[in-house]
Amino acid sequence: MPMSLSLSLIFAFMAMHAGACLAADDLEWRQHATQGGVTLTANPLTAAQRTAFYLARGFTESAIRPYAQACGFSLGMRNAGAGSVHTKLADWRAIGTDGRSVGLRLPVAWDADWARANVLPPARVAFRWAQFQAENSFEAGDWIMGMATLESPLPGSFRIVARYRDDKGSHEIVLHRLSCAHD
Repeated sequence: MPMSLSLSLIFAFMAMHAGACLAADDLEWRQHATQGGVTLTANPLTAAQRTAFYLARGFTESAIRPYAQACGFSLGMRNAGAGSVHTKLADWRAIGTDGRSVGLRLPVAWDADWARANVLPPARVAFRWAQFQAENSFEAGDWIMGMATLESPLPGSFRIVARYRDDKGSHEIVLHRLSCAHD
């Protein structure tokens, strides 16, 4: 991702969460977990937050409604280790207290919805930039922030199991006691 694009994405999230541009370390994350040198953070996002964010980027209220009403989060991932890390959002699962497991909906699936709804290309590009990317490769010190939704809601609390690979093999980070935000 080009640096100017990365900075635009970072600014958008920080403005949405804090009302001003802050350093990534200054954000207050509600949930966080660390495995080795990798840290995963999450904040639930309300439908109102996501609606406002995307209305300002060219979506109509009716077009963004399904996304805004899905169970969504702002996610952050940082590699503080010495080697590279690779993750695929398709490998992540949300698991309810009843054992039910659902995946995270990939940005490409949402984009297909936007194409069918005739959402204008600039709004669709803004959407893609603001999502937690479907695949990420991190070198030491790299990090990313982005939004993601569950494929379907889970009642009550649940955990997200995030899988990643590094030079030592496959690993999981687990965020416990998550729940969908309510307006």
